[in-house]
Amino acid sequence: MSRLGATIRKPVFILAAILPVALFAEFVMLEGVVGISLPSDRGSALSSYEIRDKGTELHFITRNKRFSIVDVWSKHGSASEALVLRESFVTDRQGGIEGARSTVKVEALNGSAVRWSFEETGDNGEAMNQLYEVKKFGCCDAPNTYTYFSLRDGRKLRTTHAELNREEFAALEQTLYD
Repeated sequence: MSRLGATIRKPVFILAAILPVALFAEFVMLEGVVGISLPSDRGSALSSYEIRDKGTELHFITRNKRFSIVDVWSKHGSASEALVLRESFVTDRQGGIEGARSTVKVEALNGSAVRWSFEETGDNGEAMNQLYEVKKFGCCDAPNTYTYFSLRDGRKLRTTHAELNREEFAALEQTLYD
């Protein structure tokens, strides 16, 4: 066996040379190609757009991010704590076709840790008192869809084709305290 072959097979060589190269390649792929960011990037929000040819069709893709700070009440309504919501909105609109494929992703940050997250088909969303509403615009004469999530734990509470009136909204919010 040659000296080079024997050296390559030694565990010290693998740890000192091959492992760092593999980890660096993985970092480049995740950060640059897939778009997964380091935790230090979680405190910033970037928006972007691109125009892409997919087959013979032209697609307009937007990615918008924002942060919102909300006060979330405890189960018994006795104390509140501030959460930072990192909201991401991705829309893929195809030229010449009504409607768009859109998603809303929300992550609740408590310091640097992600407490909960959800992703829902929808065009926009906003925090409303103790709930988060995701709205999907109707297409081709279909009604809008409204989905409501708890800001306490991110669980889906209700989906409806009619926006909740004041009494329905209060009743849904009350289920968080029961």
